[in-house]
Amino acid sequence: MRMGRKDKDDYLTTAGFLFLWMLILLTGIVTGCSRPNPTPELTDPIYLDLVQRSSLAKAASETAKEEIKTMREDLENLPARDTTRKKLQQDLSRKETHLMVADQEALYFEIRAQQRKAYARDEYNAAFKAGKPWPDPKDFEAYKLQRKLQNSPREWNSRLKKTDRYNKKSPDELRKELDEKLKASAPAH
Repeated sequence: MRMGRKDKDDYLTTAGFLFLWMLILLTGIVTGCSRPNPTPELTDPIYLDLVQRSSLAKAASETAKEEIKTMREDLENLPARDTTRKKLQQDLSRKETHLMVADQEALYFEIRAQQRKAYARDEYNAAFKAGKPWPDPKDFEAYKLQRKLQNSPREWNSRLKKTDRYNKKSPDELRKELDEKLKASAPAH
């Protein structure tokens, strides 16, 4: 089985094409990995949290609008001297306040997300040029701590009560502490 001239040329053309294809693929892989991410904010957990909180506030705003609409209809249908009218008006006022707060939160988180997006892009480009990993996990830990402090109750009576299980000392420990205090305060003879 001899190859003819035409078969050899077809074989070389196919082999050359495969070699060229592998070279292009290898070059693409090597150079493709070193390009910066065009949307680094999608890997930023802080940005994603802000977007999520914005969408939750928008959803709360929409439900409050619907509830206000139904409450107003109910209020219009009540007779003038109905006993539940005052309660419904108070509930309507609270719901309108809730709507206003939800709208403000949605706008706030939307603005903060846009600011974080710009910040994330700048920081990612700086980290990419320096060859450092991004996002920094310390930033997210600080963000979580800040959020925890913002969401914590601010009233004194809402503090957690101390339990005896963790704070109680054994009688022997109390006796030792008392003896040490007495020895320290006793005059030397």
